[in-house]
Amino acid sequence: MDRRRTYRPHRSCQPELEPVTKGSGGNMSGKQQRGVAGIIAGSVISGALVGLVIPALGFDFSISGFIRQEMAIKLSDKENQANNQGNPFNGRDVPLEPLGLDLSTLGGVNNLLGSLALPALTDITQPLFGSALTLPPTGRRDVRTAKNDYNLFATRVEVNMAAMIDANWSARLTVRGYYDWNVYDDNSDTNYFETQFRDGGGGTPLEYAEKDFMIDLPVATVDYTNGPLFVRIGNQQIAWGEAIFFRVMDVPAGLDYRRHLIFEPAIEEYGDKRVPGLGIRASYQINSEWEVEGFIQKFEPTIYPNPHTPYNVVPDQFTLHDRYDGYADNLWNVGGRIRAQLGNLGLQFIAVSRHNPDGVIRWTKSGVDRDLPVLPGSGAAMAETPFEVDQQNGVKSQEEWYWYANSIRLNGTQGLNAAVDDFQPATGSLTAYNVGQSDALARGELDTFFWLSGGLRGHIERVFPYENVFGASVNYVFDGEPGSFLEQLIGRIELTYTPNRTFTNPTLGQKFIKEDQWSFAAVAEKWHRWSEDFPAAYLVLQFIYKNGSDIFDVGTRHLSGYGSTSTSPPHGTDYSSAIAFAGFQPSPSLEWKFEWAVLYEIDGGMLIQPGIRWKPNDKWEVNLYSTIILGEEDGRSALAVVDYADEVGLRVTYQF
Repeated sequence: MDRRRTYRPHRSCQPELEPVTKGSGGNMSGKQQRGVAGIIAGSVISGALVGLVIPALGFDFSISGFIRQEMAIKLSDKENQANNQGNPFNGRDVPLEPLGLDLSTLGGVNNLLGSLALPALTDITQPLFGSALTLPPTGRRDVRTAKNDYNLFATRVEVNMAAMIDANWSARLTVRGYYDWNVYDDNSDTNYFETQFRDGGGGTPLEYAEKDFMIDLPVATVDYTNGPLFVRIGNQQIAWGEAIFFRVMDVPAGLDYRRHLIFEPAIEEYGDKRVPGLGIRASYQINSEWEVEGFIQKFEPTIYPNPHTPYNVVPDQFTLHDRYDGYADNLWNVGGRIRAQLGNLGLQFIAVSRHNPDGVIRWTKSGVDRDLPVLPGSGAAMAETPFEVDQQNGVKSQEEWYWYANSIRLNGTQGLNAAVDDFQPATGSLTAYNVGQSDALARGELDTFFWLSGGLRGHIERVFPYENVFGASVNYVFDGEPGSFLEQLIGRIELTYTPNRTFTNPTLGQKFIKEDQWSFAAVAEKWHRWSEDFPAAYLVLQFIYKNGSDIFDVGTRHLSGYGSTSTSPPHGTDYSSAIAFAGFQPSPSLEWKFEWAVLYEIDGGMLIQPGIRWKPNDKWEVNLYSTIILGEEDGRSALAVVDYADEVGLRVTYQF
């Protein structure tokens, strides 16, 4: 069997269920109680069993962990527009103009019929094709809009174990369980964690996932140390970057966005996001100044949130096929770096040969044999195009098509042309045609097919191209006057170069965009004591510049898709840049910690995240923080797509 054709379909491929309204804080079901209890008990028991066995073998052993309740309470009535329950066209009758004609009146319809030598109508009626071929032509989404109070309501448990076997050998194991209580108001039986990547639904080889929980081993390693040599073997996260919000040198691993997208406290620097992988990592301390390090690690892709989930980033009218299982599941990344500390001067050089974990996206054949209602027998041809008939949750109008193209930084007109040209002769047999540069022709053609079908779902695929990343950084520790701001101020510059990088084309065409990419960051950080009465505060100021793609790199979208509106095509931009300022100030007793993070996109939007942590003792911690997003809808902001996510986050942690 050709494994390339045996992918498991995304949940958005499956039939839509009746609306499921779970409310924003209803009573916990018995199944939920058993589920979260099982995760907590399983994680703790597994740690306890290891804790009983390993000391019996004569090893030094330690175990620690925590149980945490996490929630994010919405601050606005905006819903995620990527989900069908947040689609701004829900419940709206959008007039269609098939063939570019106004058929909203009896006279308009009869003029068309007369030109075709067909008899006139005495009134406008609704034909027998469901929501297809209605008169007057209308694209209506009969989908309920949700109202949520929460973006997140989940329980996490982690158990960390370490064993010192002898003077040279040691081992570490982390068991992580995460349960989502599914208190959200949505329109489907939502799958929060299962992926298309492998049997068991896990996002990595050492993960098991079902729709409402996941259990994994983010760390499962054996370490060997012998003088200047250090070797780590097993499932591990490789973190080379220290930037807040940004990733320049941090290229070995992808990110797992399923749990809370990017909205944990930014000061934690993606600590919970990096995707672990099986591999070997080794370093050698040449002398007191120079160190070399290298790794080989199984490729694991970035994991995006699933359809209908609160932080979904792919509009529900499109089915995303991840081409990992059978395509990229046996690939390996390799890389190395050289580090030096020459007095106050630090140097670092990296080279990584990898497959882009974020992937690039393009149209793909739907494989769905379903006729256009007015063209019996057209299903075979439709299966060879990137579209399937979906009268429930497909795109209903050219207005909706262009609104979403602008939202996710695509070119609506050239996206249509790519879908037509790249899937000939099937698209031609259905009378689809290339409209050139004419937005008016594109809108007429789109409305024609939405009218004939009653709604179309698009199919796209994510593939993971090979690339080489080269980078260097330099940092310097300033010796200022004691007590001055320059004392122990650290300045750092990071630069990476990716030759001939592959980017998602804003047309979603088969021909990707190739371009050399430069990423640059300038960082200043310092521990500074404002007063003898307070401990030192941590401060960090950062600037980032990238060409080719935006600062977050979701889907490696090319910047030529930026600068559009819902009524005008993108004009593109040459670069993206942003400034971030973050830090924290402990209280004199260390019981309280005041945190902040601000991200400002130059010519874009802003994210503001103030927070406070309370740690009354060594067991309990409460973290309260807010995320406010100001994303301008002018086609220039990478933050605009998550402008709905204003929220207050609360995390209550018990450590053991």
